[in-house]
This record gives sequence, C-alpha cells and structure tokens, in this order.
Amino acid sequence: MTFKFALRFALSCLVLAIALVAPAWSDMLISPTRAYMDSNNRSATLILRNTADGARTYRLFWEDKRVNAEGDYEMVQEGERWPSAAKMIRFSPRQITVGPGENQTVRLNFRPPADLEPGEYRSHLKLQVVAEESEPAGVIEMDDPEREGVGFRLFMQMSFSIPVVARHQVSAPEVSISEVSVVPATEKHNTALAITLNRAGQASSYGNLVVEMQKDANSPVELIGQRKELYVFHETDRKIVRVPLRDKAIPAGAWIRIAYNGAAEYEGILWDERVFQSK
Repeated sequence: MTFKFALRFALSCLVLAIALVAPAWSDMLISPTRAYMDSNNRSATLILRNTADGARTYRLFWEDKRVNAEGDYEMVQEGERWPSAAKMIRFSPRQITVGPGENQTVRLNFRPPADLEPGEYRSHLKLQVVAEESEPAGVIEMDDPEREGVGFRLFMQMSFSIPVVARHQVSAPEVSISEVSVVPATEKHNTALAITLNRAGQASSYGNLVVEMQKDANSPVELIGQRKELYVFHETDRKIVRVPLRDKAIPAGAWIRIAYNGAAEYEGILWDERVFQSK
C-alpha cells in the first residue's frame, strides 16, 4: 500500500469517525452541562449516567480554555493572563468508573481566598476516557473494495469537558441584540436567523434564545426556533448565533419576536428582545 493511498484511506476513515461523534456522545449523559458557584453557593454536583452496555472510566483534571474571535475554543497558553478557577475549586473523585445503566456523582467545592479580587473565574473540567479500562463507544471497520486484504479498524473512545464558573462580587452582564438577518432555506435546511449578541460587563451570560411567531392578530403565538444553554463568555463582547427555524419560510406579514432570557443563576432576566414584521 503506497503512502498516498494510505493517507487518503486514513483521512476518509477520520471523516467517518467525526460523523459518528454525536451518536457516541449519547452513551454518556452528564447533568448539568455546566457548573456555577459563587460566595453564597459554594458547592455543585455533576451526575454522569452511562446508557451504554459497557463500563466507562474517566480521569478528571482541569483545562483552561478561552473562546477566540471566531467563536472556537483554544487552550490558554502558559504564562498568559487568565482568570482560572482551577486553584479555587476542589473536586472528587479524581477518577470515576460508571457501569452500564449506572449513575455516578462528581462533587465540586469553591474555596475562594480571602483576598480574591472581584471578577468571574472559569476553567473546564475535562473527563478523559481511560481507554484500557473502558469499553469502546463504537467500533468502525472498513475494507478497501479496490485492494483485497486492506482494512481499517477504529475504536471510538469519547472524552468531554464542561465549563465551571465561579463569580465573586460581580453583577450580571448587559446583553443586547444588535443585528438580525435571515438565512434563506436550502434543499436540506429550513430558514434560519443569524442573531448578533453584544455583551458588556465582567461576567458571562447564560440563557436561552427563543424565536416566536404570530401569523396575524387572530393567531396564537408559536415557538419556531430556539437555542438553549447559550453562553456569551466574559472574554468576548460579541457573538453571532445561528438559530434554525421550524419552517422553510416565514409567512409575509407575520410578527416575529426574538428574546434572550436568562437561565440557572440568571433565571427571570430578560436581557433583550426584538420584534419585527416579516415582508
């Protein structure tokens, strides 16, 4: 097998593996998908549930990641100034095994130092699968139809991380909806809205972005799109969110309402809303 062929074959398998990542995630459920603590609420609990047929073992440790201008995560570099929560939050256990159909609990405790400056601190808790002690989340086997005896077998082992936020003497941020544009439907996808959120303040936001429609004065208000558990982290002041809608098109003359509502510690906050009539 030539190097060129081997590279092409490996890349093809990698693309297929990436496509299977989402189904593999469903084998392990974690609730909640973030943890939040402050001076008045210094503990949090995460629950892992294994819905697969085999056991999963994870090693837990901290990572510091930030969101870049493109909205992607990148690791904080050594020596870079970053408000890390890792040194202030203890968690246990450090390694956890979740049997098939079982639940396991991870406990976190926030211990701020006496001289902690006001601000928001964040780290990501990484749950790294221990491959030699875990059943594969999936197995991919492929044979090359053009070359007899050439095959590939890939064992999927999924790791994941969740943000852990600690705040000290900071207020809720201000968030506004600055721009809304319609993304036309395609053969495979319905209409979507591209919504720009602008954030100001020391803290990140967390909530649900909803899109509602009322076709006319005599029609009920319908939920036609939403993005749940939506962050705008403290290191960024602008985020563009794409919200897929229920329908292929928005009826002419219909009234559309977009609202960004707080969730969890921000429950009850309406950061901003926009109402417009479609043309």
